[in-house]
Amino acid sequence: MKYNVKFWIGAGLAVMVSSCSTSSPPLQNPVYAPQPVIRPAELVRLQLADRVQFLQTDIRWANKTLGGSNESLESEGCLVTAAAMALVNLGFQTDPGDLTYRLKAYGGFTSNGWLVWRGLEKATAGKVKTYFYQRKDDEVVRACLAAGYYPLVKFNLPSSKTHWAMVVKETDSGFYIRDPMISSTTPISLASRASKIDAVRCVGVRV
Repeated sequence: MKYNVKFWIGAGLAVMVSSCSTSSPPLQNPVYAPQPVIRPAELVRLQLADRVQFLQTDIRWANKTLGGSNESLESEGCLVTAAAMALVNLGFQTDPGDLTYRLKAYGGFTSNGWLVWRGLEKATAGKVKTYFYQRKDDEVVRACLAAGYYPLVKFNLPSSKTHWAMVVKETDSGFYIRDPMISSTTPISLASRASKIDAVRCVGVRV
């Protein structure tokens, strides 16, 4: 299924040169996704479509600013870039530059450039649903994958800056992600980037 959002496809060509501290304010009325019971035998069977890789450093959108701030996608756009990958995998036609433009049009950023989660819903004409969690454990990530939602996870980089990436699968060796700062032909291990998860938000198609 394809949705009517402008699309400019192509994997990012840049390599990791910057960090990202873009966060987002908590939802005033959070929506919690259903959390199915997952039997142990299913834990290595969770995998979602992995159709695209975007990098926040891609020259096509690296200099675009987030909301009314002076922060650029290159320096602080990991969350928007991860969200754009999730949307493409869900069937939407977009990229980080296009999504940034649409989020601006629908009040999807705070004044300091933080992503407003409801902005993703507005930018997709209500076809996308965002899910907020107080919990930040593996079971939440696992439940989202099982339900077909793309988990966006926040963690600290070695520099202590926060960063966001998109989880696409779990194997017997852990979760695998598409990282907006890492150019890779295949998803990389979350464990190679972080020792723990600091926040989980999930993005899926509204039923």
